[in-house]
Amino acid sequence: MSAEKRVMQQAPSSRPELDFRVLFESAPVLYVVLTPDLTIAGASNAYLHATMTKRDEILGRGLFEVFPDNPGDPAATGVRNLRASLDRVLEHKAPDTMAVQKYDIRKPESEGGGFEERYWMPCISPVLGPDGQITYIIICAEDVTEFIRLKQQGIEKDKHRIELLERAEKVEAEIYLRAQEVQEANRRLEEANRDLESFSYSMAHDLRAPLRGIDGFSLALLEDYSDKLDEEGQGHLRHVRESAQYMARLIDDLLMLARVTQAEMHRKPVDLSALARVTAGRVKASAPERQAEFVIEDGLETQADARLLAIVFESLIGNAWKFTRAKPCARIEFGQTHENGHTAYFVRDNGVGFDMAYSKKLFGVFQRLHGPGEFEGTGIGLVTVQRIIRRHGGRIWATGEVEKGATFYFILGETEEPA
Repeated sequence: MSAEKRVMQQAPSSRPELDFRVLFESAPVLYVVLTPDLTIAGASNAYLHATMTKRDEILGRGLFEVFPDNPGDPAATGVRNLRASLDRVLEHKAPDTMAVQKYDIRKPESEGGGFEERYWMPCISPVLGPDGQITYIIICAEDVTEFIRLKQQGIEKDKHRIELLERAEKVEAEIYLRAQEVQEANRRLEEANRDLESFSYSMAHDLRAPLRGIDGFSLALLEDYSDKLDEEGQGHLRHVRESAQYMARLIDDLLMLARVTQAEMHRKPVDLSALARVTAGRVKASAPERQAEFVIEDGLETQADARLLAIVFESLIGNAWKFTRAKPCARIEFGQTHENGHTAYFVRDNGVGFDMAYSKKLFGVFQRLHGPGEFEGTGIGLVTVQRIIRRHGGRIWATGEVEKGATFYFILGETEEPA
């Protein structure tokens, strides 16, 4: 056997494993990775350097907790614009590119504190899991502060600065073209969404009449021809009626979702405590024989669209009432707490609860954690609630434990609704 063959036989047969975390963190590009609830899950070293942060100080924290707007700049739009872009990614599960944004960075105390003026060009992309749902969001940003400052301040006519100016002008031209393309794509997307919502509304509206006919004629058969039908035939008709009524409720919920999406917002002072009491009184009247305790905190007020918030309370308190049905004494609470410097309202119950492993399904269209045989519903109510909360510039989330109840939290006005 030759020496060459012996060397080949002794060579390792497998390649060394790649450490993708090290590769990601060492990439020269500015990356930050978020979970769908906008919690920071990872960041490249370049991103940490550009934002003057440390990895162990930002991981596990909310994006806008770590990077708030500059309180000294009343015209700051960084949080609002980035939130709007993230909402588009979450809703459409597609990348979103933003034009140049002024988004100041908070300096660490070791650097003197305060905020430093910065300009960025972000691109946001979703990472989808095998089920088609978003598992992570990646923000890739380019720091264009130097180019913007050169453009704003003007430069002397030396060779080095002329080269920088030419580069800045080239970048500015590219940014302008990309911004125009993004704006045109967003315009077409919004137009397509309006057409789709209008079509859905029309279809749902037109389906209600034949469904009423199916339900009505089935009832007539049961009432007028019951003596000609055996028990099995009557059972089939009852199933037809139940299905028609369920589909009618489904259509009503879809119409409600379309209305809250298209409705114009009218913000004014809203007494949330009073709204909760009115809703609690309505659900109690629907089943006066039930033993239930409602605990509603006094004096909770906010600026919001009262009509849309009434839908939120109808759904959240209605769900709490529904899922405490088997309890000898139901307990339903409405109150407030604080989350990352924001006022968070909550609706809590001691009902059947849910497994947190399935919490991501709560706000999905037609997603239900309980079968229709256990609890009535169409799986659209919480989607509508989430849409309303987002239109108020806020967010909603839930915690729960099986047979120990659930709590739904929502924040109003973290950001303003995009124009």
